[in-house]
Amino acid sequence: MDIAISTSLIAAGSAIGGVVVKMAYDGIIERGRANKENQQRFIQERKEAYDDFLRFNKEHVQYREALRDVALIARAGLQVKPEVTRDFPSSRMRELVDTLDRIRRLAHMHEVVQVAERVVSLHGDAAAALRFYVQSDSLTYGLPLFLADRLGEDQILEFVSVYRRDLLLGPPKGAPKNFPMVDRGAPVSRAEAEQILRHHLQSSPDARGFDPPSTHGTVRPLVEEDRRDLETPKFRALIADPDS
Repeated sequence: MDIAISTSLIAAGSAIGGVVVKMAYDGIIERGRANKENQQRFIQERKEAYDDFLRFNKEHVQYREALRDVALIARAGLQVKPEVTRDFPSSRMRELVDTLDRIRRLAHMHEVVQVAERVVSLHGDAAAALRFYVQSDSLTYGLPLFLADRLGEDQILEFVSVYRRDLLLGPPKGAPKNFPMVDRGAPVSRAEAEQILRHHLQSSPDARGFDPPSTHGTVRPLVEEDRRDLETPKFRALIADPDS
């Protein structure tokens, strides 16, 4: 083959190869840019879902705390003022479940979904613990609810930890080194606390819901701390006058 022709073919091949390489390189860059833009867009959607979940959980915990107050009044055989039940805060379980569905669709880490599911499930256990709180004749009536509250606090810290990892963020500013683990100095471990809670709730398997009682119930034993609480201005403002 003529040297000039060979040289031309080699030059043409090199030029074509260079174009192909550049096209491939540009394609990789463009796909990377598109992926980054998609990630940024979905990161914002995920953050909004996680923030909503935390907000609805906080509001539902406040609803549970209000339930606990009227449950104590019912346990003492007293009546709640009508306006208390009329203006009672709303449950946020529906919003929590809806937000959990959003998290299932958006989360990149399955661990986020798992923790969020445990948070929602524990609210069901807490409702059963509230019924136990009212109906149990034992002085340990408050133990399941206490455990549910503490486990709920720990689960939310765990949720914050995993969702921040899902969003490629570090621990919250000022968080302890062992975040999200909490050293409460409790006499039992977290696993043992979960077992104790399940054991108590098994005695009332149908107690998966709880509504604020408006009328007095059967007088049941009270621990001294709850007796003192009932005498505070906070509770006196909730209890109906027996002569009214």
